[in-house]
Amino acid sequence: MKKLIALILMIVMMFSIVGCGNKDSQTTTTPEETSEPTSVEGDVVYPLTVTDSEGRSVTFDKMPERLVSAVPSNTEIIYALGKGDQLVGVSVYCNYPEEALSVNKIGDYNGPNLELIIDAKPDVFFAAWLSDEVLAQLEGAGIPVIMVNPSNIEETYQSIQDIGNIIGSAQEAKILITDMRKKQENIIQIVKGYQPKTVFYEVWHDPLMTVGTGSFINELITMANGINIAQDAESAYPEYSLELLISKNPQVYMTTDDGFKTAEDIFARNGYENIEAISTGQVFLLHPDITSRPGPRIIDGLEMMAMAIHPEAFEGK
Repeated sequence: MKKLIALILMIVMMFSIVGCGNKDSQTTTTPEETSEPTSVEGDVVYPLTVTDSEGRSVTFDKMPERLVSAVPSNTEIIYALGKGDQLVGVSVYCNYPEEALSVNKIGDYNGPNLELIIDAKPDVFFAAWLSDEVLAQLEGAGIPVIMVNPSNIEETYQSIQDIGNIIGSAQEAKILITDMRKKQENIIQIVKGYQPKTVFYEVWHDPLMTVGTGSFINELITMANGINIAQDAESAYPEYSLELLISKNPQVYMTTDDGFKTAEDIFARNGYENIEAISTGQVFLLHPDITSRPGPRIIDGLEMMAMAIHPEAFEGK
């Protein structure tokens, strides 16, 4: 049963944490070199050629009007850019903003439902990853597919701009990114003058898993003036032994409020009494969506982590 629950959790994370791995390519958008544009939407000229996260080139002759998103972060971006009313399909994990809950569901933990997607007649399908078989079937049905899979904050900003370009909200994307960058820099400056604290971030408890270099969470911890004790791990999401956790003795212990554990459960674990974060009560259960989705709220996730690591820096603010 534990293995089943862990498997389900990891599948959910695959939908929520877009960008778990490193990659060399990132989505870019460029207007087609034609003698005369088909149409102009704001700052974007169509035909528009897009090179997505997988290095695939997709050309749009005109602005897409019917949108489908299989990933919560992409759905949040579309809503933040003012085009949520054009979504005709989302996955069951797209739960923010509230309006997304009423959009037709085209996929669950089993993956996208091809029949439902095709029936929705989308002008573009935004995904993070798809099997070659599913991709071929969607393209065979004439549905343009864009993979959006950022692996860090900068790539998240680029993804927001690229989605904005595709759906005719380029200017809105620029404004959103500017606001996010300002908030990011403000948070970094607030915690900058304090002594960095060592941090452990729990992804799962049985087996114990954490985050290493190459993960979004590791980047957020660093930006929040923390030191991830697992930053020298060999992968982005490694298993971690209790012995090593105790020996590294983190000052702050963070995890998500995922419904599988409580703070009391963590305090009661065998051996945890030897960890400074436990003895000082520095255990924080953070919102799983806000701190993991590479979209408009990721900087809110940064702020949550910064307040957990350096609460003293936010006193009176």
